[in-house]
Amino acid sequence: MTDRAPGVPHSTAEDAFGLVTGCLIMALGVSLLHAARLTTGGVAGIALMLSYGLPVGPGPLFTAINLPIFLVFWRRLGTAYTLRTIAATLMVMGLIGVIDHGLVVATINRPLAAIAGGVVTGTGILAVTRHATGVGGLAVIARWLSQRTGWRFGAIGMAFDAAIVAAAFFGLGPDRGLWSLVAAIASNTMVLVWHRPDRYLARA
Repeated sequence: MTDRAPGVPHSTAEDAFGLVTGCLIMALGVSLLHAARLTTGGVAGIALMLSYGLPVGPGPLFTAINLPIFLVFWRRLGTAYTLRTIAATLMVMGLIGVIDHGLVVATINRPLAAIAGGVVTGTGILAVTRHATGVGGLAVIARWLSQRTGWRFGAIGMAFDAAIVAAAFFGLGPDRGLWSLVAAIASNTMVLVWHRPDRYLARA
């Protein structure tokens, strides 16, 4: 058995390209879910849910929810990480707006939207995470709660997502709630399967 070679940090150009690509992919996934009036887990899911009852798109809501969380936890996250994360959050907001104006989805099958939207959103989150950046304020809160209470980080995150999906069942109806659950599972599966430190270590 051979030791794994030490990771080489990404260059600034690689980080920039990775973040733009990840944010674009995530924005596309959110737009697919929005076109089918579905939701998913995390802050993206909350933003989608709220957008169906407010005259505001999911992009601005995504930023409005995330930014206060990142600012509150600035010192805990570190300046470099926080600034990258704020930049990524603003980028996702802008790209959702660009996609909504440039890609008009007339009709989309809910199962397809759930699976494709969930997988694409998860892929975007994965790409951003691999460049030592975050786009999920709930993950920050979950990690803080885990450190303060000893509760498992994964269990807290699952509880957050379960609450969002449960709200979808009541707010969007059983059918959309079910497919929103599928979207959340698809998104989380992408991250769980591919974001493994023993296979890939993000270094910025």
